[in-house]
Amino acid sequence: MKRRSRASHSLSDDEHRHLPKYSIGVVSQLIGIPPQTLRRYEEAGLLDPARQDGKNRLYSDENLAILQEIAELADQGINAIGIRHILQMRKQVIHLEQEVHEVRTLLMHFQRTEYVIDPSNDDQK
Repeated sequence: MKRRSRASHSLSDDEHRHLPKYSIGVVSQLIGIPPQTLRRYEEAGLLDPARQDGKNRLYSDENLAILQEIAELADQGINAIGIRHILQMRKQVIHLEQEVHEVRTLLMHFQRTEYVIDPSNDDQK
């Protein structure tokens, strides 16, 4: 029997981080959080793991990182609503940092292009 040749599509780092692969039991052991607590975090809207056949939760590396943040914040006495707001603010900060980086890159490109086109307007005075 022939094996299907798979397309040579390797996952990007970002795709790999978001790939659901860990069961709730494995995540519980890795992070040290009981499965019931993981379910409560999901019910509180703090994270949204993928579902396998609509039943079993599957967590990604990104979910693990979020769960570690959640656990640290919970250990500091912050409730679920506070944690949700903190996570949202962190996402916004990351998004704004990316936008600032993009604008700075465009500005540098524009300044270089302007310099190449007209290195000095002072010569024409």
